[in-house]
Amino acid sequence: MMIASSNARNPRVFALETKPATFTRMCSPLLLLAALLAAGLAQAQQPASTRAIARVTGLQGNVLVSQADGMAAAVNGQQLAPGARLITTAGAKVTITYERGCLVSMGENQRYTVREAAECTAAKAPPLGAATPFAVLAGPQVVNSGGSVIRGDLGVSPGTGVVGFPGGKVVDGTIQTTGDAPNQAQRDVSKAYADLASQQCNVRLNGQDLGGQTLTPGVYCFPSAAATLTGELVLDAQGDPNAVFVFQVGTTLTTAARSSVRVANSGQEADAGARAADARTRQRASLCHVYWQVGNSAAIGSDSNFIGTIIATERIGVAANATIDGRALARTGVVTMDTSVVEVPQCILPFAYWPATIGIIGAGVVTYEVLKNDKRPKSPN
Repeated sequence: MMIASSNARNPRVFALETKPATFTRMCSPLLLLAALLAAGLAQAQQPASTRAIARVTGLQGNVLVSQADGMAAAVNGQQLAPGARLITTAGAKVTITYERGCLVSMGENQRYTVREAAECTAAKAPPLGAATPFAVLAGPQVVNSGGSVIRGDLGVSPGTGVVGFPGGKVVDGTIQTTGDAPNQAQRDVSKAYADLASQQCNVRLNGQDLGGQTLTPGVYCFPSAAATLTGELVLDAQGDPNAVFVFQVGTTLTTAARSSVRVANSGQEADAGARAADARTRQRASLCHVYWQVGNSAAIGSDSNFIGTIIATERIGVAANATIDGRALARTGVVTMDTSVVEVPQCILPFAYWPATIGIIGAGVVTYEVLKNDKRPKSPN
């Protein structure tokens, strides 16, 4: 091997001249492997694109961002390209806000890589488990006035109080205040609540009334805020009868009198001859996978037509002549009814199943598992 002297233009540049035999002896297989790995690692660390698809928001404490131009402390509003890596230190937190609307929240001592293919995770149905057949489930008691109708089971746990039945009636189900069924149902409701609360928010709706809006499948959130519905909310399923809508409500959910939730483009026609639980003709399409995770309480206004399973930490009130096509599941509080109707979605009554999230395939297609032909499931836990 011969090392030539530096050239006149750049004294730091040296010419390296080697003979083939000498070069072979110098570069052992181990050194070659190390060189290849180093080159691959250097290439993998570079972002796939320099186009910004997200930004830093809600920054608190020390957060480091590594991008193509090196690593530096994050600042609010900083643009992020695919491949950017974020590291939070002790006591820090930050939110990555994607262009398409979804949010990724990071707590202390976490790592995250911005991925263009995963900027918005699809909404998924939670595992309801033993709570599946319950149309109404309360903590201490259920209180009814007038001729309310419940299609599905009515349960209370850990309390045992059921007031106003008879007067109200239960169709295609039973009243359960003792035994393991309502206890297990409440345990599974808590798990479903946590599952819903953990899903990444696609669109923030703080300060917006749901009335007059048309929404497509996804996760909609009111972080630390109340949600209101005045008028009509349209859920556009985009031709998918298994479309999933998740609403995360920080405090309370309130619907005004004569408000409604309507399904559009569900991929199935409403049966004009079908009968609702109170014998009124059902002439609207429905969806099985609409969920409302409510931090405090929910109040469904009089003469409202509501769709979805409500899981509230505290109480749920269903006012006079209101209808819930879904469930009213209160974890710790009372469920009150007044000549109102709550019925488990008709599309799942023949089956005992809970969505087993086998996987999200492609652009948000969620696979579910049917367990058996029996509307009373055993808990999977």
